[in-house]
This record gives sequence, C-alpha cells and structure tokens, in this order.
Amino acid sequence: MKSIKSAIAIIALVATAFSCGIASAESITVKMESVREDSVEHLFQPSLMRGLVGPQLIEGLPEIPSIDGLEIHDPQHASLSFEDSPTEPIVIVGQDNDGQDIAFAVADSTTQPQQLQLTSDFFDRIRDEALYAELTVPSAGQVPEFKVELLISREKWKSVLHRNLELRLGEADIGGQRYAIALVRDPRFGTYTLPADSLGMTLHQLVIDRDGDGVFLTHLYGQTEKLEDEVFGVNEPFLIDGQAYKLAHVSATGDQLVIEPSDQTVALAVGFEMPNVIVTRLDSSAIDLTALRGKPVVINWWQTFCPPCITEIPELNELVEKYADRDVKFLAIADNEMAELTPFLEKHPFTFDIALADDEAVHIFGQGYPRHVIIDGDGKVAYDIHGYSPDTADRIDMVIGSLLSEL
Repeated sequence: MKSIKSAIAIIALVATAFSCGIASAESITVKMESVREDSVEHLFQPSLMRGLVGPQLIEGLPEIPSIDGLEIHDPQHASLSFEDSPTEPIVIVGQDNDGQDIAFAVADSTTQPQQLQLTSDFFDRIRDEALYAELTVPSAGQVPEFKVELLISREKWKSVLHRNLELRLGEADIGGQRYAIALVRDPRFGTYTLPADSLGMTLHQLVIDRDGDGVFLTHLYGQTEKLEDEVFGVNEPFLIDGQAYKLAHVSATGDQLVIEPSDQTVALAVGFEMPNVIVTRLDSSAIDLTALRGKPVVINWWQTFCPPCITEIPELNELVEKYADRDVKFLAIADNEMAELTPFLEKHPFTFDIALADDEAVHIFGQGYPRHVIIDGDGKVAYDIHGYSPDTADRIDMVIGSLLSEL
C-alpha cells in the first residue's frame, strides 16, 4: 500500500483486537485525515466518481440589499442548498464592463458579495463549456465550514453545479489485516454524518483498498474474473474476506469513523442478496425481482429530468440489442410520474423494460441518478455504480459477459 501510505500523514489509529480474521462484537475506531481530492487523484483507479449536483440559474439579480450597486451585465443567479445545513449561498454570474466573465458569491442576505476567481474549460460529464470556481461554505449550526468546486454552465444546462474539494484518508486493522480507507462526502451534504435512514439515501462513500495494491479501485475496469469493487455506500454493509461489516458512526467533519461487524445478509450492496422490489410497468403489470432469479438482471435507476440519464440511453439501448438472444433482463426503473414519463419516451426511445418507481423503490435505490445495479443469477448484487461516465455501458457489458460465462 505504498502509494496510499505516502499520501497519509501520521494518523492515530485506535482499534480493538480481532482474532485470526474472525470478527468479534467489538468495534474499530479510525482517525481520518482531510486532503484535497485533486491532490490524491492518483490513488483512485481509473478515476474518482465525483458527485455533481446543483440548482438552475435564474435570470436577473436576487433581491438582496447587500448587492445593490453591483456592476454586472446580463446577470443570472442560483441559490445552493445542502440537506443538513441552513446556509444557502447565492452565486451570481454575468459579465463586467469589458465583457469578461465575472461571478460573485453571497453567503446570506446581510453579507457583502465575494468575487470568485474563474477559470474556463470543457467539462465532459455535462458536455458543455463550464466556468470553474472554488467556494468556501461558512459553518452554520452543527455543520462545519467546507469547500466545494463550482461548475457554472450558463448556456447548455443553465445551472450552477458543485462537487467536493476534499475527502478523508486513513487506515484500519480489520479482521487482522490493515487496509487503507477513504471517505467521500455526498455533495448534497455539508457533513459526513451517517443518515438516519438505513438504505441508499445519500451518496457518501466508503472506499477500501481490499487487495492492498496501493490504489482504490473505484469501479470495475478491465476486471473479468472477480466482481469486487472497493467502493461501498456508508449506510450499507460491506464484505471483507466473507465477513460483513458496517459503519456504525462517522463524525460530522469525517475525522473519525467507527466500523463494527454486521450480521446483515440482504442489502443493495455488492455481495449481498438484493432487496426485493416490485415495480409497475406502463401497462400496469407488475415486475417482481425475485421472479427473475436464474438470469443476470441489469437495473437502470433514472429520472427524466437527469441530463446524464438521457445522454446514456442510446448506449444502453445498444446493450439490449447485443444481448437480445441471451437470457439477460434489462429493467429501467424511473423515479417519475406517469404523466412525465409517457411524453419523454416518445421523444427518447428506451428499449429497456420500463417501470415506475414507488416509495419502496426510492427508499432502496436512493435519490442519485443514474445508478446501475446488476444482479447475478442467485439474486445477489454483482455490481453497483452511481453516476455517468462515457464508459458506463462498456463496464456493464463486461460484467454481463462475466456473469453469463458462469451460468
């Protein structure tokens, strides 16, 4: 683990004893160090899937006294919000008197606007020219100060998106073996604290270098023999050498976490039995996942208002065509109302079996889109990836091929 160890400073580690790889009922407390994501990108292979969220831009200036007299042409603004913070910084963009891009951030209605330093580049994930800036969100209530990167898309998506600038690194002894660990915050939250809900409602991630090769495997890439990711949802159990564990506690700042053994066997997590989901097709017929045992099932969790979800539809349709003669089930569960879905599909043909989500499906899959889950013939989760990347379809294809070769 030399690559990871060189990126971690002296980290205090307090861990209780484990006997010869068999977990006891005791817990492991791990100290975590704060680092900038861009300073440790080399530790994540092939790349760290950085969450990206944010509001739409609104024409004009917000009605805030502190911005009176602000000279900005063609202004637009958006208010950032976080699930666990009362702070809602307002980002204002436009042009100065020389026609150059300019942006300001206002922490609240009483503070003076802070000018942001902008850079410009093409951002592949939204396929648009974007302006970049860093923003420090001030502490509020129980939420500490934290930093985000802004991506401002004024033309195509007309939105202010943001993603993390920081993550946490540490090491822990689990089952008699030392593992490097990373903790990644969901950009919709200001803290790392575990949500009270027990299933997929956040995109906080725990990353563990399970094979000890010095890098974190962020998703299956070039792997065909072992379907073992090193990324886990923080509110779901995970497997280490066949033993289930869970995160029992994470501090608000992410500087400390507690890992405990778990006896859970059913979860939307790789290696566990998939929770049963019953959803409804557009013709009102039901689909029960337990009735699909014996074949690989590819699930696309999506929404019609999600640009990356729309972008990947043609590539997903190609997978359906490729495996038309094989026993593979393709199911797209939309977190939409029927009135939204019907006109959308007329404009964007989608050849997956389409179904509508109910409250239970939202509870299980969460509120991040798109999400791809692949279930093996035994009903266990073989693959689970959040977000979009240009090679998503290729990675799904690889996992399908591996599962079919085992049948």
